[in-house]
This record gives sequence, structure tokens and C-alpha cells, in this order.
Amino acid sequence: MKQLFILAMLALSYSANAQHSEHKSGTEHHAQNQHEHAPHGKHKLSVYTGFTHIPSAFYEHETHEESTGKWVPTIGIDYFYSLSHKWELGIIGDMELDEYYIESDSFEELARNNVVVLSAVGKYKPTHRIGLIAGPGVEWEMGEKDTKTFFVLKTGIEFEVAIEKGWELTPVFTYDLKEEYSAYAFGITIGKRF
Repeated sequence: MKQLFILAMLALSYSANAQHSEHKSGTEHHAQNQHEHAPHGKHKLSVYTGFTHIPSAFYEHETHEESTGKWVPTIGIDYFYSLSHKWELGIIGDMELDEYYIESDSFEELARNNVVVLSAVGKYKPTHRIGLIAGPGVEWEMGEKDTKTFFVLKTGIEFEVAIEKGWELTPVFTYDLKEEYSAYAFGITIGKRF
């Protein structure tokens, strides 16, 4: 009998608590919602790591016909500035950590060593987490005197996952359409909004 009384009291307590939370005023609920989704600032700085696939790349000991492309480790830094909850402007800088050859459109073999791609992009966010990226850029080789530069059109899609206190983990897929060849990359950024 005593156990039945305790269960009844717990059920009544739970019921009263649930009714109280349902009757919160609209302003309290709105304030709590705003607190949960409070922005952490207009700036976002991120570090990137991933792999870039260059379909037309091959190593010195191979020929272009033998190659099926190369996966190249890539690191980078991104900066974005929020114009609104739907639009951001940013700069994306990536560096491919490998040396390879490509066959240009004029059938010339070009050596590429530690390629850097710097792009100025716009980001449109159709939802809170998904971002669509596009913008022009340039590619050159780090530390090379006679490097050949290429125009780049960077496009991509990302999925932002908020961690806490402005930190975000973001899987990213990008496609770089370059003057002489193209590449696509899979990676992840760890960023902080401030």
C-alpha cells in the first residue's frame, strides 16, 4: 500500500510539472529559444584537413595513360563573415601536400608541387546547417620561382554541426574547376564563431 502511494505521488508530481512547463508564457518560451540559438558572432575561423582527388594526376614513374588519378592530403584555413542568417562571404586557402604531374589541355606535362588554392567565395545557407559555396580563386605552387598559376572556380557543399560555445565541426565536399584540370576534395573543418 505504501509503494502504491509513492507511485501515485510521483505520477501527480510528474503531471503537475508537465502542465507547468506547457503553460509557460510565450515570451519566456521565445526568450529560451533565442538563448538556445544565440549567435556567437559574425566571424568564423576554421582549420581544414582532408584529401583532394586529382583525376588527371600521375607520378613521375607513371604515364598519363596508366594513371587513374591521385589522392593528395590537403590542409587549409577558412574565414567566413556572416552578412545574414542566409549569406556569408569567405576566403578559403588550401594546400595540397604532394608532388605530381598533370597533362595540360595542350598535352604538356606539368609538375605540380605543394599546390596552394586561394578562393574568395560566397556561401548561401538554404537551411540552418547546409551551406552552398561558390567563388573564383587562383592556384600556384608554394616555394617555386617559375610556377604556373591557374584560375579556379571553387564550388562546394558543407554541413555545419554546432558543438558548443561557438565551436563547429563541418564535413565539406568541394569541386575545383581549374584552367587546365579539375579536382574534388572531401574533408572536415573545425571552426570557432566569434
